Amino acid sequence: MDNDDDLPFEVGQDCEARSFQHGYRGAWFRCKIKQISWKKGYIHHLLEYFDFPDEKETWTKLYQVSSSRKKGEQKRQLMVRPRYPHMCREGEVPLHNSVSEVIVVINGSWNVGDLVDWWTDDCYWSGKITRVLGDEKAEMEFLPPPMGEGSSYEVSFKDLRPSLDWSPKDGWRVPASMVGGKYRQCARLIHPVNQGQNQEVCPARNEQKSASLGGKTSVKLCRKTRKIVGRIGKENPLAPH
Repeated sequence: MDNDDDLPFEVGQDCEARSFQHGYRGAWFRCKIKQISWKKGYIHHLLEYFDFPDEKETWTKLYQVSSSRKKGEQKRQLMVRPRYPHMCREGEVPLHNSVSEVIVVINGSWNVGDLVDWWTDDCYWSGKITRVLGDEKAEMEFLPPPMGEGSSYEVSFKDLRPSLDWSPKDGWRVPASMVGGKYRQCARLIHPVNQGQNQEVCPARNEQKSASLGGKTSVKLCRKTRKIVGRIGKENPLAPH
């Protein structure tokens, strides 16, 4: 049964949502929460997708279980999170006393091993940079199943943002990847003073849960994401009945 004691979501709030439906795994969609409902002991959110205005609003179960390849191994995943924080680069960091929300500060240029989200087909796809192709482009590999689709693509730096994790208990966190035997984070977070925590969050020294990406394949996107919302609404087994 879901527990919403620590969840800050409210009707009318902007958020991001994802799906574990094959073909769409590993993507975050920009949404607005239209309704919140308990159905059969579970929390569902009625979501309006900003980037798909022609699609119907879709009910999404707050938690889903994604089965891994190992038989019987399952992990409960949060499918809705708050709107992604504001981003800036090191030279654009505002004065600390003017920070009212969490800010993501990008640490210089993108490098191999950086965990990033790629904006394409009107959503953000999560993965890792595997090669830098000059000053403006890179090769990126999506997260492996069941969390992603596992394919590899050429991406433009201007379409990337740092991947972030979010939980009701810890809020936003920058995940780390292993590069050259050391953990690396491509961004840092600045928190408002009134949140009662350190303004800056430094790279974790003992980060043990970096994203694991499987073997690379070179394929093209075989579907247009504009079909996602309609298919999720009709076929998503976690939508309320």
